[in-house]
Amino acid sequence: MSEKTIVSEPFDIRLNEQLSLHGNVKAVQDGSPKPVIVAVHGFRGSRDWGFWPEVTDSLAAAGFYAVSFSFSRVTAKEKGLSERVIAEASTISQELIDLEVILRHIKQRLLPLSEEADERRVAVIGHSRAGSSSIIAAAEQPEDIQAVIVWNGGAAPLAGAKNSNDVSLVQQVIADDVSARGDRYHILSRFKTLKQPALIVQGSKDNERLIAANARLREEVPDQTYVTIDGADHTFGAEHPYRGATLHLKEALEASLAFLKKVY
Repeated sequence: MSEKTIVSEPFDIRLNEQLSLHGNVKAVQDGSPKPVIVAVHGFRGSRDWGFWPEVTDSLAAAGFYAVSFSFSRVTAKEKGLSERVIAEASTISQELIDLEVILRHIKQRLLPLSEEADERRVAVIGHSRAGSSSIIAAAEQPEDIQAVIVWNGGAAPLAGAKNSNDVSLVQQVIADDVSARGDRYHILSRFKTLKQPALIVQGSKDNERLIAANARLREEVPDQTYVTIDGADHTFGAEHPYRGATLHLKEALEASLAFLKKVY
C-alpha cells in the first residue's frame, strides 16, 4: 500500500496595520474531518524552528489536521519593525491574542483545507513558554480547546527586573505585562481549573525551574497525565538548523500521539 500524501498549505492572517501571523496547515487530503492539533512554538522559536516541521508532518501522517504558525513577534522582526512594536508583540498578552485568533479561524473554518478539519476537536501542543500560554488559553477557552499538551513548559512566567540599564526594552515590556497580570498568569491556579485532559511532557535534564514547576503540577493536580523523559533537555536534544529527530524527541512525540488517541 502506498503512503498517504500530506498536503501543506500556507496562510497569512493580518492582525492590524503592523502585526500578522504566518502559518501552515498540513493534512492528508481525503475528505475525512480530522482532529485539529495546533503546534505552538517557544519564545525563541518559530513555526520553522528545529523539530516543528517534522513534528507537524508526523501529526498529519497520524491522521490529524496540523496547524503551525509563527507568533506576531516573529513576523514583526522579519519585517524590521521598531523595537517598541517588537517588544509589545513579545508579551504573553499578545501571545494569547495570537493563539485566540488562530483558534477563531479554525472554529470559523477560515484556514486552508478546512474541509479536512473537525473544529469541534481541537488540541494545542505548546513548547516552553508557549506551554504555559497553552494552559492559560485552555482555561479561558474551554469551548475552543478540548485537550492540551505541554512540552517542557508549565512554569509561571517571571516578571524579571524592570527599569534597569541591564535589561532590554523587550525584557522590560514583558516584565511590565507579567506584573500587571499576575493572577491571569498563575499557571498552577489555571491548571487546577482545567476541565480538559492535559499531558505534561518534561525532560529530566531541563532547567531546574521547569523541573520544579513540573513537580508542583504533579503534586497539586495528580489526575492529569505526566510523562518524564529521562535525560532529555529543553529541546529534547534537537537543534536548529535541524539535524533529524533524536530519541528523546521521538519519545515526546510518541507519548503525545498516544495521549491524543486516547482523547479522540
